Amino acid sequence: MSGERFIVVAEKASVAKAVRSVVAAAKVNASVASVRGHLMEADLPEGYEWGLKHPLEIVRLRNVVDRVSDMKTFENLVKLFNDGGVLVVATDNDSEGELIGYEVLKVYRRIHGEDAGCMRMRFNSLDRRELFASWRNLEKDLNWRWVEKARFRQVFDLITGAAFTRLLTESTRKKARVRLISWGSCQTPTLNFVVEREKEIMAFKPRKYWTVKAVLETENGQTFTASSQIFWDNGLAERLHQEVQGLDKAVVSEYAEAEKAVQRPLPMRTDDVLRDLNRITGVSASRLLSVMEELYSEGYMSYPRTDTNRYKPSFDFEASRRVVEESGLLREAAPKGFGPNPRNGGRDDGAHPPIYPTAVYKGGDLRMRVWEYVARRFYANAYAEDATQLSQQAVISLGPLELKAEGSSVVKQGFYAYFSYFKPSDKPIPRLVKNQQLKVVKTGLVEDETKPPPRLTEAELLRLMERHGIGTDATRATYPQLIVDRNYAWKRGRQLQPTPLGMRLIEALSSADRRLVSPETRKMVEEYMEKIERREAELDESLDITLRTYEDLLKTCLEKIESISTALASAVNETQRRPVGRRGKGFNRFSHSKANL
Repeated sequence: MSGERFIVVAEKASVAKAVRSVVAAAKVNASVASVRGHLMEADLPEGYEWGLKHPLEIVRLRNVVDRVSDMKTFENLVKLFNDGGVLVVATDNDSEGELIGYEVLKVYRRIHGEDAGCMRMRFNSLDRRELFASWRNLEKDLNWRWVEKARFRQVFDLITGAAFTRLLTESTRKKARVRLISWGSCQTPTLNFVVEREKEIMAFKPRKYWTVKAVLETENGQTFTASSQIFWDNGLAERLHQEVQGLDKAVVSEYAEAEKAVQRPLPMRTDDVLRDLNRITGVSASRLLSVMEELYSEGYMSYPRTDTNRYKPSFDFEASRRVVEESGLLREAAPKGFGPNPRNGGRDDGAHPPIYPTAVYKGGDLRMRVWEYVARRFYANAYAEDATQLSQQAVISLGPLELKAEGSSVVKQGFYAYFSYFKPSDKPIPRLVKNQQLKVVKTGLVEDETKPPPRLTEAELLRLMERHGIGTDATRATYPQLIVDRNYAWKRGRQLQPTPLGMRLIEALSSADRRLVSPETRKMVEEYMEKIERREAELDESLDITLRTYEDLLKTCLEKIESISTALASAVNETQRRPVGRRGKGFNRFSHSKANL
């Protein structure tokens, strides 16, 4: 490659800075530039603006147009490409990054001809050694299966989102003032999970029950509480309580304890990390993923979008170990001093390693909390041992009543010494022996009632989405926040509650055809994305099959649009009559979006 001039285009300015440093050190004749995400956006053809085409005509589209969305960057690339040189795409190493690379290549081909090719620089972190290795091993082309996979998602989401959103919005506008009724093939089933849980809560009927509890004391003064079974009959519970009220001794009938291993965490996948960090911080997954991308682009951690939770044998553990130890995070627990012994999972997306730290971060606030989690979990997985928990079970006779008590405690810290976020609280009971007598300190009859299931937290919603195939590791994080931004759900603390409009939207669409809101329909779309990547299906064929399915659903929606729009208008008007309070903006204030995912 000596003597050649290269034009390297990265996806972010901070990544371009790191690449520029490496190619300069390698004494390569190269100009390094960057884009700011997508350079172009898919759009409907001219003549398909709002109100000009029936939604059925939109969903029957198979070709869309690309419009430059960042004209300043586009013009800078044109100037750069006019000077000549070999194009090297250095965008993120995933399907979306590949599509952005293709957008850059299209600009390059405007100047150098439709047959012009490019080289591809692939890396999963900004570690200088990895960047040098990436430069020495440039690939000769883009991964066109990744390009087609991302393009399929882009075109499908644009066409279906535009068709359904326009139908729902325009029909509802005839009956109520509303800016936008947004629909998306991922967004809507995500909302459906929240609505289904709310319906379970609304349908729940509490039932009272009673238990007898006793505070017991050992001969050396240790106290603990034991409880009877649940009684649904208040009269029976009261009679049994009266029988034991005067008793001052209880006897241990059975006692057993056992130790069990608590496995250290697996290597880090995007979905697992976001669920954990959402539980830890309460911050939305979409914001957390943005923070992870910032840390990656500034060189502090590896690429954060991955579905891999196993390390390749060649992975360099020692570099990341030194990063963690130099950070000072392990000062409360001295490192063990043995080599890496990771607990691997069974997933490998074929493109990326698990997430790992690459440099010490010394900042603060949310970025530090995210980086610290990544660093601690890496060390806990690769350099720590499993923990051990002791569980205890006791059966105690108190007159005619059988009481039970349980306890647990961590008896070997293992990985908890480094990664204590979800360490269970120690709640031991005294160690007992069979036939041991216990003093009865007091007894009581406790009334309670069954509780409805709690509302979904964002972490629980993300798990449901992954289980049902909604979105990918790269996109899933956006949808919980999106349904809040669309005013289809409120956040109550860390829980999600559907708004009246969110409830009505799901109910109305579900009454027309359950497939309009069910995860199975979108799962089919995700499966075609994977087929394209595996060379089992072609882009055009996949678009045609999936769009014809959604065309049928649109026809069903059209048949019942009168009742659907009436229900939506009622929800909009109902909400507008309510004070806004802590809910934020009213439902008629939607941000306009051409493509609703």
